[in-house]
Amino acid sequence: MNKVREEHHTGGEFGMDAANHVDRHSASYCASERQRIETVNRPAILALRARVGQLQDQARDLENRIYQAPPPGTVQARRRKAIFRYAIAALLTVAAFIFSVLAFDPYRLGWKAWLYCFGIAIVTPFLVDRILERWASPRLVDVLATVAGVAAVVSLILLAEIRGDLLAQQVTNTPSAVIENPGDAPPPATENTFYDRTVGLLRLVMAFLAFAIEIGAGIALHEAGQWASANGEDGMALRRELAAVREQMIAHGHEVWALENAGAAFEHEFWRNFYRSLLNGVKRGALQKLLIFVLCLGIFAHGETRTGNHADIVVLLDLSQSVAVRGHDSRAEFEKNVQGVSGILAALPAGAKVTVIGITDDSFATPYIIFSAELADDEGYFKERLANGHAALLRAWRERSERLTPSCAKTDILGALLVASEVFHESPGGRRKVLVVLSDMRQATGALDLERQAIVQTPAAMRQVAGNKLMADLGGVEVYAEGVDGAGESVGYWQSLHDFWAAYFVQTGATLARYSALRGVPEFERSSPIAADDHEQ
Repeated sequence: MNKVREEHHTGGEFGMDAANHVDRHSASYCASERQRIETVNRPAILALRARVGQLQDQARDLENRIYQAPPPGTVQARRRKAIFRYAIAALLTVAAFIFSVLAFDPYRLGWKAWLYCFGIAIVTPFLVDRILERWASPRLVDVLATVAGVAAVVSLILLAEIRGDLLAQQVTNTPSAVIENPGDAPPPATENTFYDRTVGLLRLVMAFLAFAIEIGAGIALHEAGQWASANGEDGMALRRELAAVREQMIAHGHEVWALENAGAAFEHEFWRNFYRSLLNGVKRGALQKLLIFVLCLGIFAHGETRTGNHADIVVLLDLSQSVAVRGHDSRAEFEKNVQGVSGILAALPAGAKVTVIGITDDSFATPYIIFSAELADDEGYFKERLANGHAALLRAWRERSERLTPSCAKTDILGALLVASEVFHESPGGRRKVLVVLSDMRQATGALDLERQAIVQTPAAMRQVAGNKLMADLGGVEVYAEGVDGAGESVGYWQSLHDFWAAYFVQTGATLARYSALRGVPEFERSSPIAADDHEQ
């Protein structure tokens, strides 16, 4: 009987070795072929990206040519609009000339002032027109027109203010009666401050109006030139050409995406065909059936090994000011909690998903997801893939945690637990759920404040939790409360706080696996603490 058992055991070992051999070499071939495809496709990807760059330059050139092309419409309609804009430009130029003459008149420069004024009235619209032609941008025209329009409106508002002051001056200085009494001395005249009050406003009016007039004249001259152009490229044809160029850019972008993902597509297709061939080969001879059965057992066992320890881990990190207290080693509790997160990330099993949530002063209303990541299912034959995953998580966490500070005035642990329950509800069934809380566990909000109590009264506190609907749904979740320091509090307070949280997690359906002032790392490799204890017994 023992010999028969040994023979069966030996056959099972041969079958497992064969399955592992096929699985290992299939994976090696698939990885090598994927690398080859990516290497072969790299020149084509670079060429397509260069072509896309050329098409982008061509699209920008077409956009400029469309802007410079004559606007749509008949020749007579464009001519009427051009005459209208030339008239506006001429009127604004004359207005600018008159304003310049008025500005130079007090200096009595004679005929030279007229030359200066004429040059000022002509050069600004001309230069604005040249700028618009040089840059050929509809957006620039819109910006200049908007700024000039705002300047004109502001000047009108300031003129209205001056008119209001003028009306008030007239009303207040008009005498209601004239009394002639030569025997009495005339009353002192009230000092007129109208000009003192309005001279600053008038300066702003003149500045804004001058800016609006010159910019408006330049834009009118530029648009008149566009409307007056009888010859030029067909704008509709240019727009059709631009649409064709953009379609080519979309097509090339799709080709680039396909080439970049060709390796991954091959890998998925390879494994699909591999497992399909296994299923189709079941109909062949008895020896083949036995071999396939052994292979399937090996693959299934391999899959179970990789997926058996799948876990969803949620870490709540306290960001309140209460964890900023420093210990005898001159390190703040917050710094130790951040280091505790690093220890958790370094111990995650393959296929685990981790989410780090910040405990703030309003954790549920404004959730703060600090970090979220997931490890690959395959840990590698020598766990090299798992080690690389741990290293990547630790690098990302160091970069993310450098910006974290314990700055929140309050501590909303119950709100963070509600957010954690939402995260657990989104996880698929059959996965282990672990919640790690790195905090002093001193809930301090308007709904429930445990920090100001000398001794936490668990029944009263639980009634407050129920009344404010703060009970999270944590069914099947293992809870680890780590780093629950008692700085500044008595042992009695710490123990009463522990009793409250133990009662709370019982009500939520969770299992409080650990509640300690120290910081440990949960054992993710075992299914649950209870199962592990039973095995030890």
